[in-house]
Amino acid sequence: MVGGQALIEGVMMRAPNGVAMAVRRPDGSIVVRSEPYVPIAKRCKWLGVLVLRGAATLVEMLVVGFRALEFSALESSRSAGQASDEKASSSKAELAFSVILGVALAVVLFIVIPNLATHFSALPFAGGDKRLLEEQSPILYNLISGLIRIGIFVAYVWLISRLPEVRRMFQYHGAEHKTVSAYEAGVPLEVAQVRRFSTFHPRCGTTFIAIVLIVAILVFAVFARVLLGIWPSFASLPFAARKAILIVGHILLMPIVAGVCFELLRLGGKFPNNPLMKVFLLPGYWFQRLTTKEPDDTMLEVAIVSLQQAFATAEHPQMLVLGAPALAEQREELAAS
Repeated sequence: MVGGQALIEGVMMRAPNGVAMAVRRPDGSIVVRSEPYVPIAKRCKWLGVLVLRGAATLVEMLVVGFRALEFSALESSRSAGQASDEKASSSKAELAFSVILGVALAVVLFIVIPNLATHFSALPFAGGDKRLLEEQSPILYNLISGLIRIGIFVAYVWLISRLPEVRRMFQYHGAEHKTVSAYEAGVPLEVAQVRRFSTFHPRCGTTFIAIVLIVAILVFAVFARVLLGIWPSFASLPFAARKAILIVGHILLMPIVAGVCFELLRLGGKFPNNPLMKVFLLPGYWFQRLTTKEPDDTMLEVAIVSLQQAFATAEHPQMLVLGAPALAEQREELAAS
């Protein structure tokens, strides 16, 4: 299976043995960096077991994605011949800060706020006793918390999609999906052929998030029930202590949730036409309406070059800068091979 990620003015693609990052520079050229890739689940056999491989793959792809974003942030604003040392250092520091801030924001938005909002919300069917809802009805409690979490996610993505830079990244996201779908369908990787495919894909990261949001409701409910079963005095702890323990527990459970959802997503990718899988993947496709946009032909060209280079990766990292003539020649060589 192949996959990818939208970048700043570019696309990262991952093939079975290589990773490539292609970025459009302001002068119209495409700079491509490719390198060998062996999944951590293959390098460490014990990480290849069910569920565990999903958590390991998620962490690995976050690292690869961070490096790809760093590369695209630098190259998307670089002109031909421009010195890059100072800019690279600045871009790396800014991106590192953005990632740290993003992780902290995600924890607050999707774990802390839903928990607190559910506790303090007006719940007439709980008889006014919030503790009763939390302790005696953990499924209902986590269902409400999960719906708040989903609402926050949809609102957040919709708001940032109003930004022109983010909209362009969502277009590259669509270009990535179209190119992967064209490859999987066995058609030539040419702009005219790739353009006709959908911007939706069953193995999309947005679908993964949708599955995580749904599965987390059940996992967190079970966690609350088990916690009360093995620690009955937990219910008598002060509010702040109970909430802190629940929130930390939810954070620690996320790798397990991610591992389970990874396996479910693989099933959806293998059997996208199965009626049950179609129903299962439907929320992911709804979310993809927010995170993918129709790309233009220049974006499709970048995605195609990235996937081709991911397959053509040699034993060592390579760096190519393709102008208009070089792009045409490169396409002919890769098509022939």
